[in-house]
Amino acid sequence: GKVSAALQTPEGRTYAITMSLLAGMATSIGGIMAIVSKPDDARLAFLLGIAVGVMASLSIVELLINNAVEHGALGVSASCVLGAIFYAVVEPLLPESSFDEASFHAEPADDPKASSLPPLAKRVQLLRLGFLMAVTMTLHNLPEGFAVAFASHADFGTAVTLAVAVHNIPEGVIVAAPIYAATGSRMRALAIATVSGLSEPLGALIALTFLHKHLTELRLAYLLAFTGGVMGAVCVLELWPEGKRCRNDRKLFEGSAVGVLLMLGTLYAGA
Repeated sequence: GKVSAALQTPEGRTYAITMSLLAGMATSIGGIMAIVSKPDDARLAFLLGIAVGVMASLSIVELLINNAVEHGALGVSASCVLGAIFYAVVEPLLPESSFDEASFHAEPADDPKASSLPPLAKRVQLLRLGFLMAVTMTLHNLPEGFAVAFASHADFGTAVTLAVAVHNIPEGVIVAAPIYAATGSRMRALAIATVSGLSEPLGALIALTFLHKHLTELRLAYLLAFTGGVMGAVCVLELWPEGKRCRNDRKLFEGSAVGVLLMLGTLYAGA
């Protein structure tokens, strides 16, 4: 098929890695948002809502329904369910991917009002939290790199890249905010957020190096459905609860609506 054939060529693989690099670099946008002005709960809720809307609509419409119509409902549905189960099993093993309100609203470390805790203890706590976020997001981004690489030459490749990129923006915020609060260093916070996003093209490189020779159109369809299951589980188990913690349901719902419209518009434009 067109997709598996494209991934066999050096140009096709370069394009796939470039798309995953663009998606991964969106963490830098989140990092910049975290260091330019402290992101408040309303803005984070809206961003997380967009990520939920984008990922959920992409998973359901393209990776599940359209895939099932083309390649058979049973195999595609089973792959999707397996993807969701896989993430549900792996998720508790990952470091906790949220941070508490105190760290989110913390001032940079050079501000004496930063905390009621002793400054050094608070700094160590926030720094540990920031690095934990970076490790968590790096682990999350590896399989997303697979997804972007495999989808890059499909008709909806741009939509997958956009979906992953949008959802990487709040991830960049989550990594950079506690590190900036702990160190007062904008460059360090941005650098660590950016590095966590680089695991996305690394995931694409691993996938294309070891898996592309075994790809058929049907296997690719099952892989994408599996990815859809993972993305759906990320929405339910991670993004939505994180958005609810911001305690601004209106912004969360508004963001979700914008995300769905954005995704459906992208899919329609690419159709």
